[in-house]
Amino acid sequence: MKTKIVIALLVIAVLGGVFVWSRQSNKTTLLPSKQTTDATTREETAIRNFMAEPNLELSFVNTDLPFPTYFRVGKVTKMEEGENMEAVEGWTRQINVYHQKELLNGQCSVYEYHIDPRSHSLVAVVIAGLKPDEIEEYKNSGVTCTTTTSNTVPKITKAEAESIAMGYLARGVGNFEQIKDQFVYSQGYNSESHSWLWEDKSYKLPEGLEGRPYSYPTIRITINCNKEIQYWNTVPLFEN
Repeated sequence: MKTKIVIALLVIAVLGGVFVWSRQSNKTTLLPSKQTTDATTREETAIRNFMAEPNLELSFVNTDLPFPTYFRVGKVTKMEEGENMEAVEGWTRQINVYHQKELLNGQCSVYEYHIDPRSHSLVAVVIAGLKPDEIEEYKNSGVTCTTTTSNTVPKITKAEAESIAMGYLARGVGNFEQIKDQFVYSQGYNSESHSWLWEDKSYKLPEGLEGRPYSYPTIRITINCNKEIQYWNTVPLFEN
């Protein structure tokens, strides 16, 4: 009789352990999925807020390295044909890439958004041309685009461009009111674009490290003649 009781207790203990393990296992598998969903929601919200378009349709593309044209930090060695930059632990950055589904002015291009996944901050808005298979996807859904550009280039005044640029910056830069007078203006060729640049030259990288194209945080926005924008904000990328 005692033997049967002991066996029964062992069975109950084993079943209880299996139940607890199953509950814990389920929690472990569900948590990353929820975290991913929450992060995507925050990142898409950051993009929509910046663009002032709450219903903007977006698609996640991939996770990649920031383009070298706007953020690189490492150890630089000068060479005969230029320089070599060695990556340094703790300074490698990744970005989450999103595409806007709506085409730009009927062209075969869309806005591409770059997010720093550590803070879910928007660090770049660039114009990306569609690949042939992407153009075909749009065509199959009844949307056609053009790869040719018009010979007639519209003009945009500095005042018009500034109004647009400051609106974006006010939404995208947390301390914009404190630094807005520090943005430096420049004009593109033949007045076809207008740009504003802010630099934090007081920032110092750890000794022995250099940045490209800048060794300090920068914010730059360009308004093209057709009112399309390009935007870079490396402030979050320089933060550890």
